[in-house]
Amino acid sequence: MIELPRIHDPLGRGLPNSADISAAYDPDQLRAEIGGLSAWGAAPLAAVQGRRVLALHSLGGDPNRTDTGGPSLQDYTATPWLRRLPALWKVLRSLPAPLRSVRLIALSPGARFTGLQSAKCGPPWGLCRLHLPIVSNHGARAVFVEDSHRWTPGTMSFAASWRQHVLVNDEGEELVHLVIDLYHTEELAKLFPQRLRARLTAPASLELRPRVALVPDEVRRYACRFPLPESFANWEQPGHFLPRNALRDVVTAEIAMSSGTPQLLLAGRPFCALEHLGQGEFRMRGWSDERTLQVQAGPRQGTTVVICARDGSNTYSTCLPAMSVA
Repeated sequence: MIELPRIHDPLGRGLPNSADISAAYDPDQLRAEIGGLSAWGAAPLAAVQGRRVLALHSLGGDPNRTDTGGPSLQDYTATPWLRRLPALWKVLRSLPAPLRSVRLIALSPGARFTGLQSAKCGPPWGLCRLHLPIVSNHGARAVFVEDSHRWTPGTMSFAASWRQHVLVNDEGEELVHLVIDLYHTEELAKLFPQRLRARLTAPASLELRPRVALVPDEVRRYACRFPLPESFANWEQPGHFLPRNALRDVVTAEIAMSSGTPQLLLAGRPFCALEHLGQGEFRMRGWSDERTLQVQAGPRQGTTVVICARDGSNTYSTCLPAMSVA
């Protein structure tokens, strides 16, 4: 019997803990492809001390980064291992949303990993996590407070990983599955069962907005320096903390250009690249529209920066004084 503490889940109400989506793949083909990894110099994907992880898509394409990532100077791209897995690469390219972190995870027989919870990894914050079991068995499952979900090889599933859960493999075979973190989009929501689609579209969920190119005049207009609450850079912190922290624990921030790319500097050091969304609004590269900043300039009020945090239809914003930087 696995017991989980009941935790407060203010967001994502009405969303299930897990759900299969309208996609199915050939597990035998994927299993055969993974079996050839050791021939290319990768350690065999067999669990060591209960678990083994292999990064396929990560920030900067780093094969050693198995984390989910966050705001960064780099973008997400394929690691050398993914380039050797054409069938898996085809699966990933078929998904109608930009990829973030993707990794293969193997759980040994009898393994149990408790206390798992990824902050904001769900549609209310503009993100989504999918699982594609490749090698599985009847004892392999994800256990949530209310229920559990068993992994069916070749069937892709959504997981509400922002809720506390446990991964279990009770049988005598290992579990190998693909964990896919990606941005949430309108097209991705259409893969889900019809009964869930209304809850996975705006305004209940944040959809990734397209980038808008900056022209040279705009680049100069948005360069500025301002006092930024350090909690803004802590992207896993709840958004409603942002307004109350506006005047405490601030750091000098600056929007500056580097090699034609706008960047957010904190205390003079590059923190992340910025992606322009139009009208002087930027999101942090590597993160979703959950957290943005917008430069506003006028002849009367001068230059200000509006920082926002969002979860679904809720928006928490603060206006900060800024100084233009020539």
